[in-house]
Amino acid sequence: MIDRLHGIGLLVLTMSFLVPLPGGAQTDATTLPEIEELAQNGRSDEARAALLGWWEESRVLASREERQFALWLRGRLTVDPSQAVRDFRRLVVEYPGGPFTARALYRLAQEAYERGATADFERHMASLSRDYPGSSVLAEAEAWVSGTQGVVAPPPVTRSTASERSNENQDDAVTPVDAAPYSVQLGAFSNEGRAAALFDLARAADLNVRLVRMPQSNLIHVRAGRFETSMEATEFSRRVSELGFMAAVVRDARDEELVRGNFRVPSNDRAH
Repeated sequence: MIDRLHGIGLLVLTMSFLVPLPGGAQTDATTLPEIEELAQNGRSDEARAALLGWWEESRVLASREERQFALWLRGRLTVDPSQAVRDFRRLVVEYPGGPFTARALYRLAQEAYERGATADFERHMASLSRDYPGSSVLAEAEAWVSGTQGVVAPPPVTRSTASERSNENQDDAVTPVDAAPYSVQLGAFSNEGRAAALFDLARAADLNVRLVRMPQSNLIHVRAGRFETSMEATEFSRRVSELGFMAAVVRDARDEELVRGNFRVPSNDRAH
C-alpha cells in the first residue's frame, strides 16, 4: 500500500512540472519583440497579422507589461486612425507612468495637431510636460513643436470634404472586388484547426469569411469582406466586433492566397 501511494506521489510530482508557470503567455505565437522587429524592418503587414495572432493566443496569460507593449504596437501598426487613438488613450488612462505612456501622449498630441484640435493638443502637451519632465520623449516632442511653429495645422477632414475629394479622384470604372485592398481580419493562427474553427463560427454568423495565406507568413489568416477604402472596412469591422469577434482592418488583401472560401458574393458583407 505504501509503495502504491509513493508511486502516485511521484506521478503527481512529475505532472506538476508540465503545468505552465504564470507570468507570461505560454504559447507558440510570435513574441512582441519579434513583432516590433518585423515592423522596424518594414514588414508592417506581417507584423499586424502576427500581433493579431498574439492577441488571440497570448493576451489572457500576458503580464501587465506585455499588455502595455501590445497596446503600443497595435496603436502604431493599425491602419485605422480611430483604433490608434483608442489604444493610445488606454495607455494614458489605464497605465499612467508605464513604459509606453509618454510616447502615447506624444502620439495623441500629434494626432490632435493634425486634425486642428488646439485644445486637445495643448492638453496632451501639458500632461507630457507635467508627468514626464526631463524625459527623452518630452525633449523630442518639444523639438517637434518648435519645428511646427508658424505652420498652420490642416483643417479637420469632415465626412463631406472627404467625400468630395473621393468624388474628384475616382474614375468612371468600378473597381473589381478582387482588386480591393482592404479587408477585416478576425484572427491569424499557426494551427490550421483553430483557424478552421473560427472560420466555421464566422460563417455561422453569416459572415462572408475566407481562410488565406500571406507572403512571408506561416500563419493562416481568417478574413471577411473586401473594401476599396479604409472607411468602409472600419465600419464593417465595428459590426463584426458587435457579433463578438476580434476584428482588425488590414490593407494587404491583394496579396492573399486563398486557402478556403465561403462561396458567397464577396462585396460589402452585412453583419446580421
